[in-house]
Amino acid sequence: MASVDVALATISFKRKIAYKSTWIFSVVFGGWSLLAGLAVWNHLIGDGEMGGYDWQAMKAYLIIGFLTSTLAWAGSDWEMANRILDGLVAVDLTKPVDFQRARAGEYIGGMLASVPAALIGTAAAVVLFRPAGPVSPLAAALTAVSLLLIFPLAFGISYLSILTCFVTQRYLGIQWARDTMLAFFSGMMVPLALMPGWLQGVAWSLPFVHFTTTPASIYLGRVGTAGALGLLAAQAAWAVGLWVLGRLIWSQLVKKVTVHGG
Repeated sequence: MASVDVALATISFKRKIAYKSTWIFSVVFGGWSLLAGLAVWNHLIGDGEMGGYDWQAMKAYLIIGFLTSTLAWAGSDWEMANRILDGLVAVDLTKPVDFQRARAGEYIGGMLASVPAALIGTAAAVVLFRPAGPVSPLAAALTAVSLLLIFPLAFGISYLSILTCFVTQRYLGIQWARDTMLAFFSGMMVPLALMPGWLQGVAWSLPFVHFTTTPASIYLGRVGTAGALGLLAAQAAWAVGLWVLGRLIWSQLVKKVTVHGG
């Protein structure tokens, strides 16, 4: 099965990189969003600080947000959704391949195709804006682990949202709702430290927070080593939990497969 997973990931990777304009768009669009964020927060913070972030720390936070958002929204979610909406899932059920594992391979392969654009954009931002560095070499290493955990976490969230297509027969609205929740509760739009306490509690109870707030908190030393390890454990637990939940929901929703209206 591992060879099948790698093959599907490779196919998805090659399909994504075949469209060079997608890479350019990712860097340009993400770059403009980053520039806009830097301009706004520079005006708001100035020489002071907000929510415990001074200007140097906020630059690092925004660049990490650019990197994580580029990865988070790079998966092949529409390809998965269309398999359900177009009825191809009925064919998948006849194949000796696990549906969830196959889709995970394709999705993560698509995410990997965004890595060059994410790294180029991040490197350029670091050179141009010179943000605060990691609080320690250990923090840098743990931040890298958190970034790697985004791959299975992103798949888990996308897979669950896509399974709703069995019921809704539509995906666009679901995608918009999911992406909005991800952008808000991850801290990509506004750092959680600036939100009311009760809203921070809601955010920390959801998996979205581990896309931006967790790696940024570790990188900037807003949590100690024990706290960082706890955040990574929670991030990994969410990835595993979403995978198991996806299995359970699939086993029920697959009964709704309709072929030619029958």
